Amino acid sequence: MALTLHDIKPIGLCITTEELFDTRRFILNYCDGLILRGNDVNLANELTKIKREMNAFRTQNKFLEGYKAIITCNIDKILGLVASRYFKVEPNRVDKIIMDGKTLVKKIINTKGFEEMPVLEAEFKSKITLPIYELFITELKKANITVI
Repeated sequence: MALTLHDIKPIGLCITTEELFDTRRFILNYCDGLILRGNDVNLANELTKIKREMNAFRTQNKFLEGYKAIITCNIDKILGLVASRYFKVEPNRVDKIIMDGKTLVKKIINTKGFEEMPVLEAEFKSKITLPIYELFITELKKANITVI
């Protein structure tokens, strides 16, 4: 049996979402990977404006609300995938993950600033990512796919 992108989607979303909890790095390094260092001056100027607004106290809150919306949407997708894939096999574990995910979403919604978000990363990792990874590995083993 082959492993597909569809199979790893819950894990991929967990990893991506986990990265988003490091808000300090996100804000400081916004588009610094390639785009702002590239030759496209017009694009770089537009992105620099966004980066300045994101770092400005008076406009930062609008970015925080969008950021929270993205993280909660990702968690919702993760929970949906986990429920549809693993509920029949491990209903108690899936129920726990879903309950923990909903609790975490409430905490995210109630954050008042970017600085509160990194504190939630450990909870996301321990209560969402790692249990889902364990379910994923269990399924791979059942399908006789070698796990490294």
